[in-house]
Amino acid sequence: MKRKLATIYAVLCTLLLVAGFLLVFYYAFNEGVTATVKCLVGLALGFILSPIVHEVGHVFFGIIARMDAVYVKCFCFKVYLKNGKKRFALTSPFAADETQVVPLTGGDMHKRATLYAIGGLFFSGVFLAFVLAGSLVVSSYVLLGMLPYAAYLFFLNLPPLEYASGKTDGLIYKGLKKNFDAEKCMLSVMEIQGQLCEGKSFAEIAENYYFDLPQLCEDEPLYAVILDLRYRYYLEKGMLEKAADCLNRLALNETYLSVTEIEKVAAELVYMHSLNGALDNAEGNYIVCKNFLKEETVTAKRILAAYAKACGKEDAVEIFLEQAKVLLNQERIAGVRKFEEILLLRLSKE
Repeated sequence: MKRKLATIYAVLCTLLLVAGFLLVFYYAFNEGVTATVKCLVGLALGFILSPIVHEVGHVFFGIIARMDAVYVKCFCFKVYLKNGKKRFALTSPFAADETQVVPLTGGDMHKRATLYAIGGLFFSGVFLAFVLAGSLVVSSYVLLGMLPYAAYLFFLNLPPLEYASGKTDGLIYKGLKKNFDAEKCMLSVMEIQGQLCEGKSFAEIAENYYFDLPQLCEDEPLYAVILDLRYRYYLEKGMLEKAADCLNRLALNETYLSVTEIEKVAAELVYMHSLNGALDNAEGNYIVCKNFLKEETVTAKRILAAYAKACGKEDAVEIFLEQAKVLLNQERIAGVRKFEEILLLRLSKE
């Protein structure tokens, strides 16, 4: 029912957007060629600037909340992490806009997450007010042309709804205020991420952040995130059976995982099967994640070292371990770096 309501609301917003475009264009067209051209320029600027302003709002408030933006996609631009470095690229303007952040420290996470959640809405609201006031006060056809899409994007994200592409900022804000289950888990995940950035490894972080959590549905994105964190916690603790259970549950949940996430899970399955000497299973998963294992990351080299050891290729083990030690410096998160270092040390001693 809630998803149907969200669909109806989205369709209504889209219809109002089209109506707004037609009304503005009609008004400008009656004023002449110059006004029409300015209006069309405004329409284009609205499409470009509105999502950029929204995501910049999240980034700006994230910085205030001591968070680092590791992925930003707005309009046809994106900034993403690869091999420990931020990179810029062009992307499809029709893909969902989003910002992903990592807390740089732990503590006071509820207040910081709330601040980050409202950042996009705040900037979009200020932008909309500026465009509306400008189009009325100075009678600018450029600003008038920008108005429909600026209003559309703001009101699309304002109510507490969940679309097929994900939750609105309004719903995340409501979840934080009302202490919904998903947002409880989100705060724990963010706290773990913050403490990892401070330098604690997974096993050094209090276990209540991993386990004192409400049960989520399998289609909730945080369900997989929590399982992955628990896997790493158990793995570092040396509790391999429990680590394997978390990993197997992740693999069973592949319907709700992206292609990249499926490859990462398959790679860790190669690692676990290699540790247990189950080469047939390791080889089956290797086929799924071979592109992931070609990447120059410490995780890929650690998994390849374990696989080589299971195959009895000691020379290859040493090569992969040396490569992994060099690549450790590319890992931006100190706690993850410590975690990988611990696993590499275990491989070298076995």
